[in-house]
Amino acid sequence: MQELFSYDDIYLRPRHSSLSSRSDADVSVEFLGKRWKLPVIPATMEDVIDRKIAEYLSAHDYFYIYHRFGKEDTTHCFVANANVKNWKLISVAIGVNNNTLNQLTGIKKEGYRVDVLTIDVAHADHENVRPVISFIKENFPTTKIIAGNVATGGGYKYLCDLGVDAVKVGIGGGKICTTKNKTGFHIPTFQSVLGCAAMGLDIPIIADGGIKHNGDIVKALVAGAQMAMAGGLFASCIDSPAKIVNGKKIYRGSTSYESKGKRRHIEGITLELEEGFTYAERLQEISEDLSSAISYGGGKDLSIFNCVEWGRVH
Repeated sequence: MQELFSYDDIYLRPRHSSLSSRSDADVSVEFLGKRWKLPVIPATMEDVIDRKIAEYLSAHDYFYIYHRFGKEDTTHCFVANANVKNWKLISVAIGVNNNTLNQLTGIKKEGYRVDVLTIDVAHADHENVRPVISFIKENFPTTKIIAGNVATGGGYKYLCDLGVDAVKVGIGGGKICTTKNKTGFHIPTFQSVLGCAAMGLDIPIIADGGIKHNGDIVKALVAGAQMAMAGGLFASCIDSPAKIVNGKKIYRGSTSYESKGKRRHIEGITLELEEGFTYAERLQEISEDLSSAISYGGGKDLSIFNCVEWGRVH
């Protein structure tokens, strides 16, 4: 039986450093043909990102994916608004149902620019994903495609073979996700990323789920991800869209009853989080911690995490 590793199960071994200062470390990342300030993406959830936050991230060269939840016309309206304001990055998540294809048809008819479309479904190693990818490729030939989530090398290869530009990896790893309890299916995200990266297919991986600390972002990169997606780190921010009740941020899973409003296929819970930094302060904290991690790893930029040694915590 294979031994599975989560972020909490592993440690990273420090190496000799020649950096004169941690502030000299380069924490930027190349992803989908552009350079971004950090290898971090706020989760595609209503309590994590809204239009105001997305506009801030776009303007300041942070990668984002706007969520697909809420009103049925949210995708079309978001893309239209971003086009009118001429955002630097227009990146939005979509589903796989007929409403998705109708919205995409409307977006194409209006001639709107879309830089990145993310097919965001619970189980992307599925035939329902195939026609949506084909539709995007035919109708939006210059748009980058991200698809997910998958948890295995086979699922990763399936999406890569369909021609996506990046894959979101992780099933059941988030602290507000109850998939592993409701269905029994789950692989720790660190392990999932390891397995997908081992396929050697050279398609970028976004590690999604289980990020509790900034050091977990580093561990995701060590496992082979190019980006890490985090929810709670950003939902707890003072200016996140999560509601404040009794001085605490209410962080709802996208498939929780509180988010869906109906008891059908519930695979998420709601947590109370202590209010923390602003979004800008959180991003700065992550930047500083990654700079320190690069120094501990003995490198000058994020590439050092490709060769950092790791082991199991006993």
